[in-house]
Amino acid sequence: MGALRKAQYLYDNAEPAPDDGQAEAERIWIDNGVAELMARRDYQFAIHGKLVGVTYERFAQAVDEHAMSELGRSGISESVLGRLMLAALFKVPGDAAAAAEEIMACAKPAAVLEQLARDLLAPFALPGTQAASEEAREL
Repeated sequence: MGALRKAQYLYDNAEPAPDDGQAEAERIWIDNGVAELMARRDYQFAIHGKLVGVTYERFAQAVDEHAMSELGRSGISESVLGRLMLAALFKVPGDAAAAAEEIMACAKPAAVLEQLARDLLAPFALPGTQAASEEAREL
């Protein structure tokens, strides 16, 4: 019983890990990346001469995967994808936006897109901030 009390005491009195600013740096890095991807630009950095990160093409693929999964749900119009394509081809932005919003099926489609971008960027946050830090030291 003494070991359990000791463990509980240590748990109850544990101090949070010191914040070295890395979590905030990663959050900012991801926020910047979301903005870049939403602006239709790649968000990449070099590690050992090789570009890594998230391309706009990969972001578009993630949006496509999300949209395709939404097309199968009940209650969505069977013509929504066709209407989206026609509106885009005939440059009717209001109709295209309405069809895209129907596919997204949520109050804030931009928030879904931002979350998709965050999910893609998260694995690169630590190396991305480290690369940015290294680049800043070289200047």
